[in-house]
Amino acid sequence: MDSETDMVRQIRALDSDMQTLVYENYNKFISATDTIRKMKNDFRKMEDEMDRLATNMAVITDFSARISATLQDRHERITKLAGVHALLRKLQFLFELPSRLTKCVELGAYGQAVRYQGRAQAVLQQYQHLPSFRAIQDDCQVITARLAQQLRQRFREGGSGAPEQAECVELLLALGEPAEELCEEFLAHARGRLEKELRNLEAELGPSPPAPDVLEFTDHGGSGFVGGLCQVAAAYQELFAAQGPAGAEKLAAFA
Repeated sequence: MDSETDMVRQIRALDSDMQTLVYENYNKFISATDTIRKMKNDFRKMEDEMDRLATNMAVITDFSARISATLQDRHERITKLAGVHALLRKLQFLFELPSRLTKCVELGAYGQAVRYQGRAQAVLQQYQHLPSFRAIQDDCQVITARLAQQLRQRFREGGSGAPEQAECVELLLALGEPAEELCEEFLAHARGRLEKELRNLEAELGPSPPAPDVLEFTDHGGSGFVGGLCQVAAAYQELFAAQGPAGAEKLAAFA
């Protein structure tokens, strides 16, 4: 009997504990249930937001693609227009070239005239089979022939110094004048100037005493004859370097 009574007592105690446990955790269970229900609602809202975001992204992507296509088309058109504009400027330069050359020759701007001619020469030769370009080329050839004649006259007059004559030779070479002929003329004119410097030095020495001041005489010789010879050698090397060993031999023979 005692054992049975004790078992009944334990069962009642266990039942009481279970009721207490259920009561104590009921609120937590209800709260967890509410939390799960709320999480389901939140996830459903999040899915709806993600669907709307995906839709918006698709719209933005499509809009961006259309903008890119429009800009690409405009970029291509702008590039074509820029190319046409550059071509028109080149054509305008070619059609104005004869008048530009004439003006430069009249003003004595020989270097600018040669640069203009060099800038257009390749194009004129390439399209010389076209009548309009052929006419421009013919006019330019007449003008450059007159320009070359004036440069040769200026060079042969010999009134200018070595740098000025070297500039004339450089421009004549750029116009396609024969380098061999210009080389000979350049050395001939240089020889004339240097011989004149020697005669001036001999005149300073005089036929009889008193002798000139040594320092002054040396200074005249260095700045006149020796300086002129150095200028000639430097200009020759710069102008006729393309002649190679033959040009070097001519310069050595000249010196």
